[in-house]
Amino acid sequence: MKALLRVALIATLSVPACLAQTGAVTFYSPGISVKSEGAVFLPKSRQPFSGWLVDGQQRLARLRHGRFVTFHLNAGTHSFTTSGPTGPGKEPLVIDVKDGGQYCIRLFAKMTDLQVYARWENQIEEVPCQRAQREAAHLKPVEIKRVDPAVRVELDPATTVPGGQAAP
Repeated sequence: MKALLRVALIATLSVPACLAQTGAVTFYSPGISVKSEGAVFLPKSRQPFSGWLVDGQQRLARLRHGRFVTFHLNAGTHSFTTSGPTGPGKEPLVIDVKDGGQYCIRLFAKMTDLQVYARWENQIEEVPCQRAQREAAHLKPVEIKRVDPAVRVELDPATTVPGGQAAP
């Protein structure tokens, strides 16, 4: 009888997980290129992002240049921010994740270098997934050790950047 109760309890508790509605959200930081290396000498440039990606109060993953990560997140409103070596990003990116939706988000840093004054400002922006797939086709997935253990169950193990489908 105890075994039957355990099975029933496990079955009941696992139903919400099976019925959860999710959308795929891919984050990527461009790699270092000749263009980004040369742009370092300009007063203003865009550089690859390196730092933590955060959803609300939950850290997701620590990304560095040339990497991507895809999570299957519950449907609903998500507020994504970044936290890099120079502190948190100024503006969150708020996305209403739809069931079955696919979203692509580019992470980068705006650099201002005026010789005596330098500043990095983390940026996060949604881009069309077809564009993200082109830009990030050569990127590598983030290492599992860089994903917060609390969200590893939401991690997509794909080794390529998904793309081509629009969000519903």
